[in-house]
Amino acid sequence: MKNTTAMADYELRHIEALRKNLAGCTVLLKKDGSFPLEKPCTLAAYGSGVRRTIRGGTGSGEVNSHYSVTIEEGLQQAGFTLTGMEWHTGYEQAREKAHKAFLKQLKKDAKAAKQNFILYGMGKVMPEPEYDLPLNAEGDAAIYVVSRISGEGNDRTPLKGDIRLTDSEVRDILALDKKFTRFMLVLNVGGVVDLSPVMGVRNILLLSQLGVETGGALADILLGKANPSGKLATTWAAFEEYPEMPDFEDMNETRYREGIYVGYRYFDTFRKKALFPFGYGLSYTEFRLGTAEVEANGAQISVRTAVENTGALAGRQVVQVYLSKPAGKLDAPLQELCAFAKTRTLAPGEAETVSCTFTLPEMAAYDAETASYILEAGDYLVRVGISSAETAPAAVLHLDKTVTTLQAKNVLGSTDFTDLTAPAATMERPEGVPVIEIDPAAIACETIDYARTEEVLPEVDALTKEDAALLLIGDFDPNA
Repeated sequence: MKNTTAMADYELRHIEALRKNLAGCTVLLKKDGSFPLEKPCTLAAYGSGVRRTIRGGTGSGEVNSHYSVTIEEGLQQAGFTLTGMEWHTGYEQAREKAHKAFLKQLKKDAKAAKQNFILYGMGKVMPEPEYDLPLNAEGDAAIYVVSRISGEGNDRTPLKGDIRLTDSEVRDILALDKKFTRFMLVLNVGGVVDLSPVMGVRNILLLSQLGVETGGALADILLGKANPSGKLATTWAAFEEYPEMPDFEDMNETRYREGIYVGYRYFDTFRKKALFPFGYGLSYTEFRLGTAEVEANGAQISVRTAVENTGALAGRQVVQVYLSKPAGKLDAPLQELCAFAKTRTLAPGEAETVSCTFTLPEMAAYDAETASYILEAGDYLVRVGISSAETAPAAVLHLDKTVTTLQAKNVLGSTDFTDLTAPAATMERPEGVPVIEIDPAAIACETIDYARTEEVLPEVDALTKEDAALLLIGDFDPNA
């Protein structure tokens, strides 16, 4: 951690706590056992993210900070000797040339759109440039850091240099993976990148954007001082595998035709192939889940399972619980995440019993015809696993009649389109799985009262003129 006297004690404590937990926010996507490294070594470091490390997103995703540790700085502070620095000199020259061309085109586009150049270009980010630079550095290991920035005012595009890798990136990543016995592709990105051209790479780490200590966090992971234990919160797939929505980018009117089929709900239900599924994430060590036990206490469902570290390093695992609903009146995805829990750090050979809980009303679906959230009669299959693609049946919850959990009221009218729906699928009870009867009377129904009186905020003139003036300049302290 980079210390500075300009920082308050509480800031230093926050950063220390942050550093301890950053590895838990990273996702190890592929591994071949060649990492972690035993000690700091000579490391060939390529890719724009080594020096141009992205700590956060654009717009409200960006904040001011006292300092920021790039990946280059973090590795050097950890004792690594970095090679390949002349590559970065050449990259900066290629980037500067591309940026001049980018600005020229942006001004041309703004003029054609009859808009102010500053306003038109706000939030727009140049995609990664193409380049042709030698990969002649030597080292005991190597990394390539792919960098992408996005956020408020900067929507992603399925172009090379954004969602897709550039030809230069693909060429160099594959060449480095072939050249070095120990090579890791590092993704310093805030969103999905189509990795289909480089899926043969043996080690891939989703570092993400970890704030001011991003560089130090990577050094800890490479050296095994910290073990990646995060799981994907999005589905990573080839761009062509995502559903096409005809008017998605209409600036004036967008129809959200995908309905409930967003992310893994779409991929699982429509049997689409993902490169890395929702909830996925490896570790430097290995884990084994025991047989899951499921209990029902009224509408509350509890799932317990033992997690054992069967590998050689300490690490953490995440147990995930999914629920498959019966086929009925309402369309439903193959499964929905309903609970998850993370183990403490387990030493090799150590085990922990993990508990996950959820309530059935939390999983109710909206019925537009009756303006209510309902649980339909039938079998609800509880699945337990370590990703949306790796689950096993644990229990069947049987509800013998449809129950309304919340009565609402349709007040927004109707749409001029229909949502995407999936072909009807009948769920069969798996053999050897316990069946738990759910008492419909144990599920309460809440009714929203639309006639209730809203709290009225105090009038502005209740404030003194002095307080109002302070509010305008941002110095008003309500606790003073």
